Amino acid sequence: MIKFFRRIRQNLFMENKTGKYLKYAIGEIILVVIGILIALSINNWNEGRKNSIKEIQFLKSFKVDLLANKEELKRVIEKTEITFNVSDSILKLQRGELKDFDSKTFISCMMNATGFTVYKTQEGTVQDILGSGSLDVIKNDSIRLAVGSWVANLKDIREWEKLDKTATDKYYEHLIQHVDIYKFEGEGSLILEDSTKEFLLNDRMFLNRIADRILPPRVLNFMYNEEINKLERLLNLIDSELENN
Repeated sequence: MIKFFRRIRQNLFMENKTGKYLKYAIGEIILVVIGILIALSINNWNEGRKNSIKEIQFLKSFKVDLLANKEELKRVIEKTEITFNVSDSILKLQRGELKDFDSKTFISCMMNATGFTVYKTQEGTVQDILGSGSLDVIKNDSIRLAVGSWVANLKDIREWEKLDKTATDKYYEHLIQHVDIYKFEGEGSLILEDSTKEFLLNDRMFLNRIADRILPPRVLNFMYNEEINKLERLLNLIDSELENN
């Protein structure tokens, strides 16, 4: 094809048809530019198609992770709620705001106050997207922002989980100094003397440690509930994007 065009140019030049030669040369340049533009358009279309396929794969995988995280949040919400409720019950009992409950109930509250857990997130898709530098294939701004700021958004939760862990350790450390924890093997396995119960309810350190088992779990419970709301909004956005694609 190139030889064919070259031959035409040479014939026009040899025949001294300068005007026609220039028009032909300009026409040839235009054809070349059009060809390049068509090639670029096809290439861009192919890249766009590949990115769309990649985006759909990411969104589907991200949805699976979010659904798993939603179930995990339900677990930690239940756990933290139990922890701060039983701890609060012990303080209310000490203040006379609750009717005295038996030793078995007291032991249950006392042991459940040792409860500690963390939000174990599924982050495989987020790490894949960020690690591959493919964040820009996600067109939806809200979803892209959620992925890009995933770690930063969990920072406050992680900080409060550390505080909760510290409070748990201190509470448990004090508890083992006064209670035969080694005898606790489940419901009804630990016997607590009335004198020990009375001592604990009047022990300033025990009460201070129990108070510490209220605030961090309660704050975390609030944060976990907020997080589950965020995930539900994200899931709705992802479903909309998948339908549009």
